[in-house]
Amino acid sequence: MRRGVTAIALLMALSVNASAGEVRGNVTFNGPLEPEGSARATMQNLVFDVASAWANCDRDAMKNAMADDVDFSYPTSRVQGLDAVLADLDAFCNAAKDTSIYFPADAFFIDEAAGRVAAEVQFRTFQRGNRQVVNDVWVAHVEDGKITVIKEYLDGRVKDLQALGVLELEEDPEMLTPWPPRTAEWKDCFPIVKAAPTNSCPAK
Repeated sequence: MRRGVTAIALLMALSVNASAGEVRGNVTFNGPLEPEGSARATMQNLVFDVASAWANCDRDAMKNAMADDVDFSYPTSRVQGLDAVLADLDAFCNAAKDTSIYFPADAFFIDEAAGRVAAEVQFRTFQRGNRQVVNDVWVAHVEDGKITVIKEYLDGRVKDLQALGVLELEEDPEMLTPWPPRTAEWKDCFPIVKAAPTNSCPAK
């Protein structure tokens, strides 16, 4: 009897701590899910819904995750309000294909008391004629079960360096780094790059 109880307890522990694998279509997580029904699980699932929205062009997932007055910002843009975020999603989906999102095992930092969740994310897509595999970070504020603020931090030079054959298109690494590894051709050299406008303002 004791052996049976021990086995059941072990199975329960494993079910809580097991790696999740695919948590949404085209969205994978290599770490443990938060306990079902907990506030931490709610916050984790909101992030998974946002990932699903981008990976699957799923407007309903975005609506489920974000408040009507959400404030979403990323390099080049600040988008305010759910309708504007959905329009931004539509614009991305019209320009990109073969999108998937990966979360490593240590992706999540959740502060339940403060209503804050941060996640390390690998965003993979095909856009503007090239495959892109960019590691970034999402930081979100959660109130009443919805994301009210979400900020995305990434280095926009990565996709350009990948297109030039300088950086690898490395998928599903155990640890995400700000830049993926350099390609064999560049392994002994450090690329000197800078960000500069390619246009003029006002436009000529």
